Amino acid sequence: MVANIFEEITSGYALEKYSDRNRLLGEAVPYIGEARQSASDPGKVFLRLSPLSSNGELLEFKTEDVLFAENVETVADKEGETFQIVKIWVRIGSIGIRLEPFSVQDYSNVLDKGFDALTND
Repeated sequence: MVANIFEEITSGYALEKYSDRNRLLGEAVPYIGEARQSASDPGKVFLRLSPLSSNGELLEFKTEDVLFAENVETVADKEGETFQIVKIWVRIGSIGIRLEPFSVQDYSNVLDKGFDALTND
């Protein structure tokens, strides 16, 4: 795993240099978290918004939609593993995916009595 997200997301192209901050604000939206490039698809970047949380929200963006990236800080978890918090600027109008984990359960028996059974506990 490459530790530097800038090397990961710019391996196929160069991030544009934004000297005019107002222009960047007009073209992109910032997201802050721990970023990683997809191992199976280098055209995707994952961003975990709350990396110290066990249930942090995970976002997915196309690498080509990341217009700019900057380091925010380096953080260590309680085991001493360090990781980089970054701010990535994603092109306005691009499609992102919010990945939400869930536990697979069989709730079919709950609905046997209809929805009224759920509200009359």
